[in-house]
Amino acid sequence: MKKPGWIAAAGIGVFSAAFYLAASFLLRRWLADRQPESCPIPDPVTFFRPIKNGEPGLRKNLAVFLSALEPGDQVIFSATGPEELRLCEDLAVGHPGLDILCLHAAEGIHRNPKINKLAQMEPLASRERWIAIDSDAIPDRGFLRAFRSEWQSKNSDAISAPYASVAARTLPSRLDALGTGLALWPGVALLRSTGHLDFLNGACMGVRAAALQKLGGWKILGESLADDHELGILVAKAGGRVDIAGAVLALEAPDLTWKEWILHQHRAFVTFRVCNPAGSLGIPLTHGAGLSFLFLLLNPLCLGRWLLHLSLLFLRAKSANSLPGPPNKLCEIWLVSLLEPFFWLLSWLPLPVWWGGRWIRPRKLES
Repeated sequence: MKKPGWIAAAGIGVFSAAFYLAASFLLRRWLADRQPESCPIPDPVTFFRPIKNGEPGLRKNLAVFLSALEPGDQVIFSATGPEELRLCEDLAVGHPGLDILCLHAAEGIHRNPKINKLAQMEPLASRERWIAIDSDAIPDRGFLRAFRSEWQSKNSDAISAPYASVAARTLPSRLDALGTGLALWPGVALLRSTGHLDFLNGACMGVRAAALQKLGGWKILGESLADDHELGILVAKAGGRVDIAGAVLALEAPDLTWKEWILHQHRAFVTFRVCNPAGSLGIPLTHGAGLSFLFLLLNPLCLGRWLLHLSLLFLRAKSANSLPGPPNKLCEIWLVSLLEPFFWLLSWLPLPVWWGGRWIRPRKLES
């Protein structure tokens, strides 16, 4: 009975170790390969800023963003809450030299709340390049110049940016940021190294207006849970080039409760499973650090099992500390690694996810 268990554990361990080492190397190389934070003549951009209700630090973060704009840029704010709309209008009045529009978005036109706003903003956009940035983002001058420079140098039809949560004040918030980073960026780094990217990351998405309008505009993503993933696929299928930049976008970390953290992690794993079932099936092969601890619990006095678990945890920590953002604590890396397999198993159950203040059953966009 021991032999099959050890064969499975060793197989997963070898695959996970190779994945952690490759991810660490490729992440460091990717994030070091950044464009200069300037470009000779930046093309004017329309910025789409859909604002969430109750976002912490919103006024400060939007002021940082507005100070980073280039001549000729256009900004469209969209909000459903009256307080957030008043804030946007105050910022527009306080920056009379900028082209700023504020839109009170109607709710419920599209199931995806973010796309619901973006689709209503689209008729107001007047530039040839569009950048949609989430309301919890802090796009300062350095980030925007580097991101726009790389977009222009690569001449992509669509491009997104890696992101990192900053100033996480609660343990669930730190675990959420770390879990998202470990689930997302190592795989993206591996795919980027192959030159085959056909998806975007939603915190900051740049897209040529002509490329998106050719597909039907933002509204085509109105029923999609993973609008960023689907948009990249649609652009690539239409013959466009999809890229990811090296500039890292800072996000304002929300103060999550344990319940909010569990709901968000469940939604993230379900989203990946819906968008890429085959890839999701292979995820346990990269969960060696967590699965080896469960293997250890079956015989906690076995030295070999301890060595396997500690070796994989060390390599996972090396990979985790190659992620964008501040260094991560080993105990938090261990806890996230231990819980990942459970969230993965839960994602295969036919359960709804909590999204936009309501329970929904996600489905992949038909394209």
